[in-house]
Amino acid sequence: MEIEKQLLLPHPSAPFSFGRHPDFKGSFKAHKRFVYRCIKEGRFDVSLAGFKIDLKNIADPRHPEVFVIPRNGYFCAVDEIGDEVGFEKTDFPFSSTDFYADVHEPGLFYDLWHAGAFGRLNWINQLGYLVPPRPEEWDRKVRISYTLPQFFNNRLMHSLLVAMMAEVILARNGFSKEERDPRVLTAGGHDIATPAGGDSIKRVDPKGLDEEENFSWMLKHYGLDKLWSEKYGFDLTTAQRWVKGEEIFGQLLDAIDKMCYTALDCYQLGLVRAGNIRTHCLQHPLVMDVWQDIQFTPDRTTFAFSDPERLFLFLLLRAYEHQDLLLNPYSRTLDLFLKKLVKPLYKKGIITKEQLLTENDGWLQNILSKYYPREVTWIIEPEEFIWARFKTREEQRAFCAKLESSVDHTDCVFEFSTCLDWPVLKRGEIVPLRRVISQDKVELLEGIASSTRGYYVYYRA
Repeated sequence: MEIEKQLLLPHPSAPFSFGRHPDFKGSFKAHKRFVYRCIKEGRFDVSLAGFKIDLKNIADPRHPEVFVIPRNGYFCAVDEIGDEVGFEKTDFPFSSTDFYADVHEPGLFYDLWHAGAFGRLNWINQLGYLVPPRPEEWDRKVRISYTLPQFFNNRLMHSLLVAMMAEVILARNGFSKEERDPRVLTAGGHDIATPAGGDSIKRVDPKGLDEEENFSWMLKHYGLDKLWSEKYGFDLTTAQRWVKGEEIFGQLLDAIDKMCYTALDCYQLGLVRAGNIRTHCLQHPLVMDVWQDIQFTPDRTTFAFSDPERLFLFLLLRAYEHQDLLLNPYSRTLDLFLKKLVKPLYKKGIITKEQLLTENDGWLQNILSKYYPREVTWIIEPEEFIWARFKTREEQRAFCAKLESSVDHTDCVFEFSTCLDWPVLKRGEIVPLRRVISQDKVELLEGIASSTRGYYVYYRA
């Protein structure tokens, strides 16, 4: 009976238009009519993947390795011999553009793609053990099970998108290829030292397993620092500063990073859950065109966003992502699950720092299955835990003392950055966003950020 009740739970899927350009639907219908007409005429050479766009017709000499593909239609990008481009084309939801880099022809993106340290990111999940938020209208008596992972975007998809976007933004703002190359390599490699298991595993050793701290070690380990230095003028010391958000390019990289993960994560969540994210993106289907608003000053010493309203809408979407998923207590119920299993093995040296930085999620799953055959499964049930939130650590500790053995774990969540200090252009002057938008909008973002703060206790009923 419980299984039957689970199957009867409402699970509204996203509408066809979710994540797409507003003009996509009409183009899709037009292509269907075109295909039916071709079949009726006896022509069977028509592409079912959409109207063909030849890459050479959309090539931009400013950034010849990266193609910006329009999303305002049902399009199929093809190469010089008419073949559809492969999975390297990266969709960028809620925007007017997708991105594609030919990683099979010699060049910077070829070298990045074929670096072993970069390729392993394809097997590291971006969102790990996070699960979709539980809708309030669902029957609380019904326990919900989830298969792992619930979201399928990975670190490689994200990193490639960051690199391509950095290339295009820098090229459009007048940076030469020699200036761009080391910056784009840094952008593509900014997550290269993410440990197997992702963010959950970083909590085992926050300093020792931080991807920014290990960026230099990772490039040296694979010899990429010397290879990229010889071919592209890459300087590891400078790149390390950029990865930590220092200097102007470090600030740009931080902004691009946030834009890319927000778009990909929100698309994944909005597909499976109705809520603030889906509603916001349906109301503002091109919110991620914010990336095209980045403009450098003529001397290229700083940059700013040219559309404050669109920047606010993007930051509101990012705030909803933190509130509904990244910092949602229900979604995070098992986010510390891997940490609990890995930490004792890490302390004993059974799992080492080097292994976590050079292996992937599949390897970690196999290791944990060996030592914890009962705990590690492909199905998880957040419903077996109850969580309580407190304003202070003292209240959290007092609650834990009362429950004693039934406590599974505790968590402390601080406010996320609202990014209200990001620079925008106003009448030729660069000012923080908070000075340009209304006080109501400032308070909305700050209110969402403060709503996630708290000290949490997860315990068994």
